[in-house]
Amino acid sequence: MASWRAVPSPRKGSKNANNVRSAALIGGSIVIVAVLALVLAKLIGSGGGKAAKPKNVDNSVGLVLKLGAIDVQSAGPPARIKTPVQQAVLDASQSYVDDAILAPVEKGKVKDKYADIFGRGVRDAATGHDRAALTEVRTGKLKGTLRATASKVRLDGMGNQTGKVVLVAATFVVNVNGKGSGGPVKIQRLTELTFAPEDGRWVVTAYRVGVKRTTNAQTSAAVARAGTGAIQ
Repeated sequence: MASWRAVPSPRKGSKNANNVRSAALIGGSIVIVAVLALVLAKLIGSGGGKAAKPKNVDNSVGLVLKLGAIDVQSAGPPARIKTPVQQAVLDASQSYVDDAILAPVEKGKVKDKYADIFGRGVRDAATGHDRAALTEVRTGKLKGTLRATASKVRLDGMGNQTGKVVLVAATFVVNVNGKGSGGPVKIQRLTELTFAPEDGRWVVTAYRVGVKRTTNAQTSAAVARAGTGAIQ
């Protein structure tokens, strides 16, 4: 099972909402606007996860991701995402938020360690042609007081025929508000990072991202997706 199509998607909620969500990551800005509201409500309202928090948080606005609902599908025996894997995925998701989203608007640039969470198969895309969609490098440093919020992080796992979890998708929404040279700036992000083990670490081997940026002058939207790997 290859490419981003192997990424497990959240199953709870209505079928129509899930279809809209998937379309937004492929389609244009109008769909992205609608899906952000749907997914945010869905993720915030979902429960069932433990109260895990990232071990390392590096942003001045104090945005800390929290674990939300967890769901696992398996091709074999029932599978579960073990606590160390949950923590590893949550920590990496926090690093992504800190390094790629908040660092540019707080300090004016993406952190050098941004690339560390990506596996070999998607690292070039994440640091190359998808960098503008995955990060806020184009927005740059914002002025005044920044406000940032995030939904809970939903985890969807996929187990192989032995019941071993081999893929974990982390899905969450991040909103950032601040001021640019032209006035208020509003950033809305829907992110799905899919992790798999590589060289003893859980790294991002697929991603699907939608972002909408609104200023006084204009509204723009971008999407990015990439994925490699197969279930073993």
